[in-house]
Amino acid sequence: MATAVWDWNGTLLDDVEVCIGTMNEMLRRRHLPTLPDRAAYQRVFTFPVIDYYRRVGLDLEKESFEQLSEEYMSEYHRRAVHCGLFADVEEGIGMLQKSGIPSLILSASRQDHLRRQTDQCGCTDWFSDLIGICDIYAREKLSAAQVWLKRHPQSDQNMIMIGDSLHDAEVAAALAWDCILIDRGHQSRDLLETSDRPVVSTVSEAVSLILAKHKAER
Repeated sequence: MATAVWDWNGTLLDDVEVCIGTMNEMLRRRHLPTLPDRAAYQRVFTFPVIDYYRRVGLDLEKESFEQLSEEYMSEYHRRAVHCGLFADVEEGIGMLQKSGIPSLILSASRQDHLRRQTDQCGCTDWFSDLIGICDIYAREKLSAAQVWLKRHPQSDQNMIMIGDSLHDAEVAAALAWDCILIDRGHQSRDLLETSDRPVVSTVSEAVSLILAKHKAER
């Protein structure tokens, strides 16, 4: 049976503009060029996040990554209280539930931050589990997935990662999971297509692919 493993930020949570605004505020404080639009942001955002900081011009020789991360997360969470889910998420997760396909979240957000946001969006109970990381540095989330799998073996499950970044494809490849990428989040379609994974534009399209695969395997 299939299990849908969802990334959170930019896949289910519509927070791209908040992330752009947060980084631009940090850049303005340092009199650095800001990100002019969503397309520019999607071209430079990457994992690990420390590389993204370098790409936008933050000087990690003068300021520590840890201090920059604290500043970023403080500004982000101040703004993110206004974020919600993409409009098609509730219907999409509901369609999977009706077909007997469980969903869980795998995120590079700190575990308590992830839970706070799913509670804020009223969707925590839609998921069989929430898998976050133990710090705010968003280096990677493969380790968190591996720890979870040791505690919750899924040998009889077809795991499908749905995310908005090349890191999601990397995690899926490392775990031998299927993967679908969505291009309206934190990375551009051009970047996502280099993964050789299916790329769609909405949760609804991703759900249709999952349901089609599930039907073919029955």
